[in-house]
Amino acid sequence: MKLGKYILGLAVVAAALTSCDTDNVGAIYDAPAMPNLSFQSKAITQETEGDALTVPVVITRTYSTEAYSTTVNMTTTNDKAKLRSNQVSFGPQEQSDTLYIDATNLDWGDQCVCTLSLPDVDIQGANPFATPIHQVVVTIKKPALLPAGTCTITDYTWYEEPVTVENVPIIRVEGTDIYRIVSPLYYLYYGLEDDPDESNFEFTFKDGKITIEDGMNLNWWGYYGYFDAAKYSSYCYVEYGEGNTYTVNQLLYYAAGGNLYTGCVFTFVWDKPAE
Repeated sequence: MKLGKYILGLAVVAAALTSCDTDNVGAIYDAPAMPNLSFQSKAITQETEGDALTVPVVITRTYSTEAYSTTVNMTTTNDKAKLRSNQVSFGPQEQSDTLYIDATNLDWGDQCVCTLSLPDVDIQGANPFATPIHQVVVTIKKPALLPAGTCTITDYTWYEEPVTVENVPIIRVEGTDIYRIVSPLYYLYYGLEDDPDESNFEFTFKDGKITIEDGMNLNWWGYYGYFDAAKYSSYCYVEYGEGNTYTVNQLLYYAAGGNLYTGCVFTFVWDKPAE
């Protein structure tokens, strides 16, 4: 008799535990009914030296497999950055979608800060094991051009006698070891700056050494300096003199004819700013 009551008691306890477990499992693991969206990152920063940049922004979802669409809102500190489309669309079984921010007409020193936000309704059913990211801040930068002193240039290319001009500006690309002599030939022969992007002479200066990127530089009415130290080592090199004096030897390239000539040489004495 006692044994029968004991067995019956165990059965009741087991039934109660089973019922309680089922309730808890359902509460913890049932997939949420909401869209459950999240940005992949809280912050994105990209930089360019060009005048345009496209930044992808990824949005993900979990626990949802049906097709779904929504929109995001974007505010920006600079009207040069625009959202290509604010529509987010997931096909059946798709777990991510990508939006694109296009920044155009960027000037040196520009910075665009874009804030993208998801609607509240799309994040309310968030995964209880992860915190959704309902807002992302995207920063798009074009570095500033900083003053880096001036130089005195002597050109040996265009006339029989050397031509010298003083106080030609040198600038540095912010956050880099890249320097540019601003339109040196226009200063030499016209006393003014023309097109800094086309006629600058660009070089890297680090640990007291100048490095020049292979290819064309110093646009001058369809003629260019042409530097390729690996292929034309006898003609393309830098000489180091006293007192921050540097002589650049390279070839002369005529764009219309596609011809290379020897003898494109200039010296600059760099008056560096105090550190």
